[in-house]
Parts: sequence; structure tokens; C-alpha cells
Amino acid sequence: MPKLRFPALALLFAAALMPVLFFLMPARGYSPKERRYLAERPEVTLESLAGGELGEALEGYLSDHFPGRDFFVGVGAYWELFTGRNTARAVYHCKDGYLIAAPETAGTGQLQTNLERFDRFAEKAGLPAALFLIPTAGDILPEVLPARHAPYRYAECAALAQEVCANLEVLPLGEALSAAREEPVYYKTDHHLTSAGCYAAYSAFCRAKGREPLPRSAYTVTAYEGFRGSAWASSGYWLARPETLELWDAGQPLRVTIQDFDKEDISAESVFFTENLASDDWYTVFLDGNHPLVRIENPGAQGGKLLLVRDSYAHCLAPFLAADYQEVVLVDLRFYRLSVSELIGRFGITELGFVYGVDSLLTDTNSAWLD
Repeated sequence: MPKLRFPALALLFAAALMPVLFFLMPARGYSPKERRYLAERPEVTLESLAGGELGEALEGYLSDHFPGRDFFVGVGAYWELFTGRNTARAVYHCKDGYLIAAPETAGTGQLQTNLERFDRFAEKAGLPAALFLIPTAGDILPEVLPARHAPYRYAECAALAQEVCANLEVLPLGEALSAAREEPVYYKTDHHLTSAGCYAAYSAFCRAKGREPLPRSAYTVTAYEGFRGSAWASSGYWLARPETLELWDAGQPLRVTIQDFDKEDISAESVFFTENLASDDWYTVFLDGNHPLVRIENPGAQGGKLLLVRDSYAHCLAPFLAADYQEVVLVDLRFYRLSVSELIGRFGITELGFVYGVDSLLTDTNSAWLD
């Protein structure tokens, strides 16, 4: 019996200590590991108390500010992994150190709506247009997935895109990325394509247009060790090894202008914002992350002007495309609320592109702003 006392006392001590620590420790506003802002302390009002909102808000606040939260999130993630519940999580712990998001399970209704809107916009613009439908790592690297996993959707969605899009050329990116997979085309700790993966997508686009891409030898590659991406941040698999992030620079005189609605414009002489390597989110080294409107000018290019309606997959891809165009204009419909058609005339656009991850198009409703 005495041997049972210490665990019981330790449990009681921890139960008593946690509330004390909760009130004594300063509340964090931001979690560097999870890369998100934590819930704020809820305001107690008669209305929130009577309506039940206070209870929900308080539960979220307590969950976010629990003492030792990062430690317990990690313990919870690995406990589920070791007890056979890997496939129950939003991020699969895969072979070779890959952390891969579980596939989107939504039906194809929203995808079809998005594709139809893109196709109508291309028809209205009367310009050559292409769809970059980006597969997930699970589509291209099935051998690293856990034995039990939900089905990935790229083949199904690409077939629907071929059926729906009469005015868009659907690029064979699945084939291009599969052919290039001798080197990492996806990050192990992030859902995005690596620079090598973006080069493969850029090459597929060039060949679809009947021209040769810049050769690999044209790029100077700078590698940075220590990258951990969004899959690492959202999964709790804190022990996953950091990886390498590469910047491929063709040495061209690119000028970047970033426009936000409520901020001053940002101008830069490089597509790489290396100061962001000191932040929590290294991926923002590419074009400084998410912005409504970004322009990349290349006065030495022979091509015309390309408008990309896109999500975050274009951050790394657009600098490759900029090698061939006098200007690449990127519009993110998650943040841009003005007329996209107006941009075609304003900037003298000669080609269109739509760059989206397949899982994004299954759920994203922001194509409603495409006008």
C-alpha cells in the first residue's frame, strides 16, 4: 500500500498546482510553435452568460492557456500515434519523416463551382489561360503514407477540371511532379511544394506553352537549414527534424511591389524576403507571405504580362514564372475585394493563370469575388 501513495500524492499535487499556475503565469497572446494567436480572456456579461457564449469562450481560453500547453499538445500527438490513432488526426505521421495533411473529404460541388467561375472569367477575358491544380504530397508520395489513410483526390479533381474547363488549359502537374520526385518536391513538414517542386511545375507550364524553361544551371541555389513548416506547427509532432529550405535565384533584375488595402506599399529588389527567416514562419521568405496584390516586374524578359489568381502555392512558383514575363501580377481572392477584370486593362495583361492546391479548391468560396 505505501508504494501507491506517491503516485496518488503526485496526481493530487499536480491537480492543485495547475489552477495556481494558470492564474499566476502571464497569459500568452501568441503561440510560436502553433503559429497562431491564442484565445483572449472572455468578457463576462449578462448576455454572454445567459446565451451560453461565455462557457464556450471560457473553454477555448482555458484550453489555449493551460500551463505547459506546448508540452501536453506534443504528448497528446505522440500518444495517439503510439496507440494506433495516426489516421484519426488532421496530419499523418508518415515514413521518412513526412508530416502530410489528411485529404479533404468535402464533395466536389464547390470545386465545380470554382472551376466554372474560373472558366467563365477566362472566356470573358478572351486571353490564353492555364490552371495550375497543385496535387497534395499524399497524391504524389503514396509510398510514405500510413497503411490506413483516407483516399487522396487529385486524379478525381483533375478529371473534373478537364471536363469543366473549356477555356482553361489544365496542366499535367501530377505527371510533372511524379517525374521529378527523385529529389524532394514537397517539404516534409509543410504542405507546399519545395523550390524543386515549383521548378517542375514551371517547366510543365513552359512546355505546355511550347517553349523551354530556364535550365537548372541558370539558378544559384542558397540553402537554409532549420525549416519547420505548417504541418509541423499544426500537428504537435514537435520532435520532427527540421529540414532545408532552398532559394533558387536566376540572377534576373526583378522588382516586387506589394499592395495591401490598409498599409503602405512595399517595394523590394528581390522576390526573397530573407529577413523573414528570423520569424516563426520561414515560408514567408517567398514574396513576404499572403498579400492581396503583388507585382513582379522583369524588364529584361521577352514575354508579356501574366495575371495569376492564386493561393499560397504561388508564393514560390511565381518567381520562376517571372523569368519569362515582363510582369507577373498575383491576386489573392481571400483578401482582394476589387475588380480583377479592371487589373487586366490597367496592367495590360496578356495571359491568365489560376494557381490553387487541390484541397483549397474543394472548400474555398472566395472565387465569388472574381469579377
